[in-house]
Amino acid sequence: MDKHKLRDKQARAEKAASLLRHELFVEAFDYLDTQFIEAWKSSEVADNETRERIYNLSQALNAVRGYFQSVVEDGKLAEAQIEDLKRRNIINNIR
Repeated sequence: MDKHKLRDKQARAEKAASLLRHELFVEAFDYLDTQFIEAWKSSEVADNETRERIYNLSQALNAVRGYFQSVVEDGKLAEAQIEDLKRRNIINNIR
């Protein structure tokens, strides 16, 4: 992978990490998690359809959070690859 693509991944990772730390983003995820749990707790015993819908919403919320976390992890890998490229370049320049 070329250095520009790696730098793009790094920049995306920084943006994703910023979102994951942003108070409104954190608040929204916490609020929705709480709402889903409360809806599940208050559902009727026979209301399997509602619980299934709540489960699917919770899974979707976790998938969104997981996507941002994977972008952050990709950025960390890109950073390590950039450092490796720099190190190799230094070694090649010494020879």
